Amino acid sequence: MKRCFCNRLKIALINPPFTLEECFKSFARVGSVQQPLGLGYVAATLEQRGHVVKVIDSPALKLSLQETVTAVRKIRPEVIGLTATTPTFHRAVSLAKKIKQEMDIPVIIGGPHPTTLPEDTLAYPFFDIVVVGEGECTMLELIDCLESNRSLNTVRGIAFRERGKVTKTHPREYIENLDNLPFPARHLFPPLRYYHPTPSAYRSLPQATMITSRGCPYSCTFCDHSVFGKRYRARSASNVVDEFEEVVYKYGAKEVRFWDDTFNIDRKRVLAICKEIRERSLEIEWCCLCRANLVDEEMLKIMAQAGCWQIDYGIESGNEELLKGVNKGVTLSQIRKAVEKTKAAGIKVRGFFMLGLPGESERTIRQTIKFAKTLNLDVAVFHIAIPFPGTEFHLQAVMNGEISNEVEYQHYLMFGSNDIPYTPKGLTRKQLLWYRYKAYKSFYLRLSYLLKQLSEIRSLGDVLRYLKGLITISRVE
Repeated sequence: MKRCFCNRLKIALINPPFTLEECFKSFARVGSVQQPLGLGYVAATLEQRGHVVKVIDSPALKLSLQETVTAVRKIRPEVIGLTATTPTFHRAVSLAKKIKQEMDIPVIIGGPHPTTLPEDTLAYPFFDIVVVGEGECTMLELIDCLESNRSLNTVRGIAFRERGKVTKTHPREYIENLDNLPFPARHLFPPLRYYHPTPSAYRSLPQATMITSRGCPYSCTFCDHSVFGKRYRARSASNVVDEFEEVVYKYGAKEVRFWDDTFNIDRKRVLAICKEIRERSLEIEWCCLCRANLVDEEMLKIMAQAGCWQIDYGIESGNEELLKGVNKGVTLSQIRKAVEKTKAAGIKVRGFFMLGLPGESERTIRQTIKFAKTLNLDVAVFHIAIPFPGTEFHLQAVMNGEISNEVEYQHYLMFGSNDIPYTPKGLTRKQLLWYRYKAYKSFYLRLSYLLKQLSEIRSLGDVLRYLKGLITISRVE
């Protein structure tokens, strides 16, 4: 790996190519493509230091593997940075291999999967360095290190090969003041029209996504805390709404989705954000994900007045014991009350469920489906539970010998894959897939639900979204 650099560097940050069919399978029609905000933050930080940064968002541009390599070749970068989740890791491997065949330059990879499994990642010779955890400060220091030919051991928060062995440096501290970060370098992304959320997750396009906090203090066994950690850190209300204004006025967003793990951890901050939005007369609708036991009537009313039109709740199961088993920390009663209060405030609700959690049985799945139908949900999403690396769920499944080594990472898909990496004792893959099919059919094809949706149609866009959803439900396997 060459390390001969002069002055500022030219860096290509790449979101590896994947198709909706790969990631969503039979749900591809309602699949989403979102801006890779992690790359956007890293790009903005590097640009501030004076480096020349280019972003190749292959999924948004619908680039194939070879087309992505061609785009890289045209840029002629001195350093490559890739991002990868567990389902897209195999695509990052293929891309890095192709790049290394043509260019003798450092290839750096970060994201949830490499952060959790740096040694496994570096087993592939096409990757030179893994960024572990938050990428902004680490990438900045790493690029400076490469530029000046310093030892990689001086950079915190990375892993690399040294004399045939993997070396992990001292962990990097989490970024304390998120207000100090520049906004994501959206000017390096394709225009917002190249991105689209799932049809049930927007009213107006284009929709921009934002992250206003990092870290989740809760201990759900199916969640990965490897990148942002468990300590909650949040941006100030004014900083959040400054970016809100930027995506609206500079980038033309007609709607915003807050992509925080849990938007309502800090009630006072939620109210401050809402107040700031209203004081600046930003009449743009937005949506978010909230925790059911942290909402109240007053907060929901204020959120609705500030433009919130939809809230997602992670419900997971209709069985109390399963919720306790995954450390959800929320009861079925709290979930029911949260949905009722949210609907009373005039906000639509999407409920997310997981089928196949540890301890699941046919009886508990039936309970979950029944519970979903008793809630006044506008949308219900039924995932197959996936033990992603880095989660307590994955650790326990490995210890109990419950994960099939034959299932490769590209099948760690919460939506479509029939190659399920985990099935709880007493259930089969075939049964889980059948119950997912049953859950969607029984929830969405109820006459009462269909009549309710028809009564709420207000535009041609509503008609098209509902049709997409119905076609997808009809094809669920």
